Amino acid sequence: MAVEIIGSTAGAGSFVLDLVRCLAAPIGRPFKYLWNYNTNFINLEKEVDKLKDARVKVQRKVDAAINNVEEIEETVEKWQKDVDSIIGEAEQLIQEKANNPHCFKGLCPNWITHYKHSKKAFKLKENDISLELDKESEVADKANKLYARLKMSKKDEKGMRPVKILLILDNIWKDLDLTTVGIPSGDDRGGCKLLLTTRVRDVLDRMGSTNNFKMGTLNDEEAWNLFQKMAVMALLQDLSYGLM
Repeated sequence: MAVEIIGSTAGAGSFVLDLVRCLAAPIGRPFKYLWNYNTNFINLEKEVDKLKDARVKVQRKVDAAINNVEEIEETVEKWQKDVDSIIGEAEQLIQEKANNPHCFKGLCPNWITHYKHSKKAFKLKENDISLELDKESEVADKANKLYARLKMSKKDEKGMRPVKILLILDNIWKDLDLTTVGIPSGDDRGGCKLLLTTRVRDVLDRMGSTNNFKMGTLNDEEAWNLFQKMAVMALLQDLSYGLM
């Protein structure tokens, strides 16, 4: 009989323990959001700053594409709208936190509001913002076709290798912001090489140009020979059009 009683008691104890475990998970979740209230908002603000930086980078490439008379894809415009909406929602939530009401004449926080705000801050960071940040690189390439082409790679027997492209920027008179034009930075340029020509040496120095070569002017004989060659080429071209 004693053994049976002990067995029954052990069984009851196991049942109670299982019941506590089942109840602990749903009860613990609200406390998790309350406990990490400030941490969730700190993390949210950091991620919002990252998303704002990503928005600026993509907008620069969109502006460069517009300057290059490129058509902006709908997916890029949708990403921008989604990002604006998420940033607006997050900033509103952060402002609500600052204005969070208190109970008992300000002696303690409103726990229900804290829970709701903390949970929403966590969800915004983990789901919405992370998703849009992951899309940034793909969206940037779609935003500016020139930028994407200069970053292209091709696969050969040695693996992935950057496509070698020579880009010539002729007759530059002042400093040029390559990002505005849609040209990747030096570390992100892959196999792209830039050839700059200018009559102002200081422009090359300020743009960080290397391997600079000075070219003199043509003398009278060289200029005349060049003119003759160009004139003959133009004449032959006109004649070829006439025979077609």
